[in-house]
Amino acid sequence: MGKPEINYQQLIDVGLSEDFEGFERRLVKTADAMGFPIISGMLMRGVLKDDTMKITTYGNTPAGYLEAAKDRNDALRDPVVGHLMTHTVPVVYDQATYVAAGVGELWEMQAPFGYQTGIAVKLHLPGDKHFVLGVDRDEKLPGSGAQLMQMVAGLQLLAAHALTAADRLLGPKLSKGDLPKLTKRELDVLSWTAQGKTAWEVSVILGMSEKTANFHLGNAMRKLEVTSKHQAVLKCVAAGIL
Repeated sequence: MGKPEINYQQLIDVGLSEDFEGFERRLVKTADAMGFPIISGMLMRGVLKDDTMKITTYGNTPAGYLEAAKDRNDALRDPVVGHLMTHTVPVVYDQATYVAAGVGELWEMQAPFGYQTGIAVKLHLPGDKHFVLGVDRDEKLPGSGAQLMQMVAGLQLLAAHALTAADRLLGPKLSKGDLPKLTKRELDVLSWTAQGKTAWEVSVILGMSEKTANFHLGNAMRKLEVTSKHQAVLKCVAAGIL
């Protein structure tokens, strides 16, 4: 029997988590559906490398690894961390990544805890908020190709939903009055998007061009101050307007 596949409802459920316990449980379940037994997340509020930055971590990081990875200098030398702090594209890593960076011993330290190969991504929200999410396992990843790209895309989608939930759970509760006024068309497009419809499908359902559907979606994202349609949907659902 093969592993279950990640589906859009799982992503929505992550974004709508009501507490951190449920949030972590859903993250772990979704990561497992993607084929990764370990998932780690971190929400950073403030300017990177500033002493006043607030960091909250979550996931199912092995307790033994937390003890072994306390050295801040090791984190600063980690090529995966370095990539995430300086690039906006996801990073796929394995032992060769660390060897090429001249820190093969860091991989040797992490590998016994299940951190042999993985994928990580960093997203951001307005207001100096940064979100890092990574999945790890001890099995090799598929070579470059459709299967690997599907895994990377899946993590990016999961990160978009997880970021919105983490930001909401750490911040004040949202209500309808906290959101800017959206037009009926913007809400219509978001409502169908929440049901997993593509922009083309939304355009057919609402009787408009795909360009117009994307226009309304873009306007809604700008008003809501988010960087993806998934974050827009979850923000509206959390405030009770969808």
